[in-house]
Amino acid sequence: MDLAVSPFLRPPETAEWTPVGLREPPTRWLRGRLDEVAAALPDFERGPFAMPPESEGPWHANELFDLISTRQAEGWARRPVSVVGKGYRLIGHREALGRIAEALGDIGFDAAALDTHATLDRYGARLALEVQLGSRWMVDPGDGYPLMLQLRCLNSVDASSSLRVIFSWYRLVCTNGLVVGFSQQAGRVLHRKSPVMPDLREEIANGLTLARTDRAAMRHWLERRIRRESLAPFADGALRDAWGARDAARFLHIARTGHDAEFENRFEAGKPSEKRMAANVAVPGSPREAHTEWDAAQALSWVARDPRDPAAYLERLLEIPTLVAKLAKA
Repeated sequence: MDLAVSPFLRPPETAEWTPVGLREPPTRWLRGRLDEVAAALPDFERGPFAMPPESEGPWHANELFDLISTRQAEGWARRPVSVVGKGYRLIGHREALGRIAEALGDIGFDAAALDTHATLDRYGARLALEVQLGSRWMVDPGDGYPLMLQLRCLNSVDASSSLRVIFSWYRLVCTNGLVVGFSQQAGRVLHRKSPVMPDLREEIANGLTLARTDRAAMRHWLERRIRRESLAPFADGALRDAWGARDAARFLHIARTGHDAEFENRFEAGKPSEKRMAANVAVPGSPREAHTEWDAAQALSWVARDPRDPAAYLERLLEIPTLVAKLAKA
């Protein structure tokens, strides 16, 4: 297995990139077959949250909290990673990935052969995972940039987020990618005390069924044109309310020019459409001017990207179809 950075998980070209809540960037990006990545993930154990006595005697344990630690394994030292409540249900990364692999295998995928990307924070407590579902789930929407269906998983053992699984279409554009907002949530497993981990088979099967309907939606987006004069009201209204003024202004600039941008003066007053913008990178696969709902969806998916917080990124992807519908009515 190669240590690599996946297109989705690649940090920006800056040494300052750090995920939310971390003082240092992630130390591990993994890429390989699903079984290879699973074997390289850390394993965890639960124990008392305690401190030694000042002299001889029993350790002093906290009655409300437990300590989560990594187990000693190849590439991983045994060390504490988080403190959780007594009612917290520990769902380790290997356990989650094992259940996902079982569910995919039951549906008919050769789970061991699926190309998988993962990133972990410094101590392995938080995981963001992508599983490419292969050529049978590749679609060419007609613009020359095919899309591949991905299963994405977020998990943590530090109570920062619940186990999350969704499907999304990943657009293949050069070495970069744009994620189309046809994401389907396959469930959220809360880390509550339970004797067994909930079965993900039904949720994953339902997500794949819903993904089949995405192709019709893609065709509609490609066919439906947008009015140029509707872009500014949409950015100043629905999009600003959902994602903030900065990202609304970025979307508007991309839709008008094909280039991303930042505020020339972030303290300047005015609506997103009134802000002066400084252009930077060309958005891969984006036209110079957005003419269709498909073009608008691509601009939104670019703006939605947040390498600091994969959970927030996925939440935004799920909002894109609703936002495109609001643009059509603007």
